[in-house]
Amino acid sequence: MRRILKNSSIKWRLTFIILMVSFISVLITTFAISIIGVFSLRSNLVKDLEITASIVGDRNTAALLFNDDKQAENNLNVFSVNPAVVQACLYSEKGELFARYLNKRYEYDAKCPTDHSAESVIEKERIKVMQPVVKMQDTIGYIYLESTQDQVDRYIERQITIAFLVACGALAVSWLMAINLQNAISQPILSLSEVARQVSRNRDYSIRAPVRGDPQKEYNNELVILTESFNAMLREIGARDQQLKQKNTELEKARDIAESANRSKSQFLANISHELRTPLNAIIGFSSILMNQLFGALGDSKYMEYSRDINESGVHLLDIINDILDLSKAEAGKLTLTYEEVHVGKSISKCVTILSERAQKGGVSISTHVPKMLPALVADRLRFIQVLLNIMSNSVKFTNEGGHVDVTVSTIETQGEVSHFVIVVRDTGIGMSQGDVEKAFQSFGQVDSGLNRKYEGTGLGLPLTKKLLELHHGTIEITSELGKGTCVTLVFPALPPAGLDYQLADI
Repeated sequence: MRRILKNSSIKWRLTFIILMVSFISVLITTFAISIIGVFSLRSNLVKDLEITASIVGDRNTAALLFNDDKQAENNLNVFSVNPAVVQACLYSEKGELFARYLNKRYEYDAKCPTDHSAESVIEKERIKVMQPVVKMQDTIGYIYLESTQDQVDRYIERQITIAFLVACGALAVSWLMAINLQNAISQPILSLSEVARQVSRNRDYSIRAPVRGDPQKEYNNELVILTESFNAMLREIGARDQQLKQKNTELEKARDIAESANRSKSQFLANISHELRTPLNAIIGFSSILMNQLFGALGDSKYMEYSRDINESGVHLLDIINDILDLSKAEAGKLTLTYEEVHVGKSISKCVTILSERAQKGGVSISTHVPKMLPALVADRLRFIQVLLNIMSNSVKFTNEGGHVDVTVSTIETQGEVSHFVIVVRDTGIGMSQGDVEKAFQSFGQVDSGLNRKYEGTGLGLPLTKKLLELHHGTIEITSELGKGTCVTLVFPALPPAGLDYQLADI
C-alpha cells in the first residue's frame, strides 16, 4: 500500500485518503451502533422472556394447585405461536416436572434443567430464564423458558447489509467530494510540478506557474503563497542566469585573450631561447678554448680568470634559459615524458658527483643512504635526475660551511610489491618559514628577493620540480625551520600510468 501511494500522484493520494477516511469512519460508526444494538436487543429479549414467564406462571397456578397437568400443557402450548421459544418446562413445588412444551425443531438438544435456581442466562445461541411460580407469597412451582437468539442474528445480518449500503453510499459521496476538493489542493501543486519539469528540461526560466488567487487577499492560502513564491524564485533564477551567461561570455573572452597571450609567450620564449642559445654556445665554446689554451698560452693570468668567468656566466645563463623554457612547456601542457627503467642509486650517485665540486668549495658534506637490491623506478631518466639536481643543489647552496646534506631512499609496499619510492633530502642549512615555503613554489618566487641577494638564482627550480613531479603523478613536500634546516620529501610512483611503453636504461 505504501509503495502504491509512493508512486501515485498527489491527486490520487488525496482522493484515496479521503475515501479511506470516509470508509473507515462509516465502518467504525456502524460497528459501534451495531454493538450497542445487539446488547440492547439481548437485554430486551431477556426482559420479554422474564415477563412472559411470569404471565404464563400465573396462568398455571390453578393447574398446579389442583394437579391438573392437562390444563398446564394446554397453557404451555401458547408458545407454539412463537418459533423462537425452544421449550417451556413447568415444575411442581417439589421440583418435579409437571408439564412441558417442546418445539419439534429442537427435540434433539432440548432438555429441562434440574436446577431450579431463579436466574436469567444469555448463552452463545440461547437465552434461558428460570422463575418461581408464586401464589400468596408462597412458591407453588417453577417455570423454565428457553429461547433462541434468532432476532439477534437477523438484526446483525440486517446491520451488515445496512453497513454495506451505507459504506457504498459514503464512498460514492466521498468520491464526488474528493474530486471537487482535491482539485483545489492538488491542481496548484500539479501545476508547480509541471512548470518545474519544463524549467528543468528546457532551461527556460521565463515560464511561470498560474496563480489561482490573489496573494494580497488570500494571505492565509498557503498554496497561493507557494505559487507566488515559486514564480518569484524563477524570476530571481532567470535574472541570475542572465548575469551568469554574461559573466561566462566575459570570462570566455578573457580566457581567449589569456590563451592567446600564453601562446604568444610560449612562442616568444621558444624563439628567444633559440636566438640566445646560439651565441651562448659560441661564447661557452670559445671561453672553453681560452681556458684550455688550445692555441697557446694566454700570457697574463688575468686572461685565464676572465675566460673562466665568461664560461661560468655563459653556462649559468644557459641553465636559466633551459629552466624558463621547460617551465613554460610544463605550464602549457606540452612537456612530455619518456618512460624507462631508472636505477635510483646510480642516479643519486651521479647527482652527488656533479655537485661534489660545489659542495667542497662551500665546505658542505653530502651523504647518501640507498638500500641495496632496489627495484628499478620507471620514470623519465633525464627529468628524474633534473628533479634530484634541483633539490640537492638547493640544499648545498643554502647550507653554510660545515653543514651537511643527507639523501635517504626508502620504498612503500602495497600487497607485497613496491608501489612508491620515497626520496628524502635533509640539510642543516638556513631554513625558511612556512610562508617562505609557499612562496618558493611560485615562479620567480625566491625567498631572498632583495637587490643584493646572497644566493643567486631565478626562483624557477622548485616550481619546475613540482611540475615535473606532477607529470610523474608524484608529490613533493617541504618542511623547514629558520636556522635549523630544510627537509624535502619526494614521492615517485614505481610504475607509470597503464598503457605506456618503456625500455631498460643503463645509467
